[in-house]
Amino acid sequence: MVDVNKILKDVVKKGKVKIGEKQTKKAVTDKTAKIVVLSNNCPYSKDIIALADENKIPFYNYSANGVELGYVCGKNFIVSSFAVIDIGESNVMQIVKKRK
Repeated sequence: MVDVNKILKDVVKKGKVKIGEKQTKKAVTDKTAKIVVLSNNCPYSKDIIALADENKIPFYNYSANGVELGYVCGKNFIVSSFAVIDIGESNVMQIVKKRK
């Protein structure tokens, strides 16, 4: 079984991410994002998903809200979305395969 929380924690710790709506959209538009992660209450999810689809970048809808996603990422603030720029030593792409 895939532990999504552990995978997300690993990618934030070992890889490189851009957190927040503006940085996520920029990473998707620049095509530097490898995957986009969205909380279930992300206010900009439709816009970000449309951009990700347009640029053929996979995305993952996290099952909890931004507070929980922030906690999982080791941040003491709400994280509604983030783009993974460098996956580091994590296996974050595994959650996309699981979603299909």
